[in-house]
Amino acid sequence: MLRCPSCGSRDVYCVVGGYIGQIYRCKSCGYRGSLIMECERPKNGEEGEDPHL
Repeated sequence: MLRCPSCGSRDVYCVVGGYIGQIYRCKSCGYRGSLIMECERPKNGEEGEDPHL
């Protein structure tokens, strides 16, 4: 699951990809860049779930 490093939103998509790498854009805050957070989905019933999910 991809997340925006600026606001934590999951509403992130890849704008450009190829030899230079991927560039991502966040629909929530407008962040644009190659740095992106990749998180695992929590298992059902697991404590300490992230409130952004």
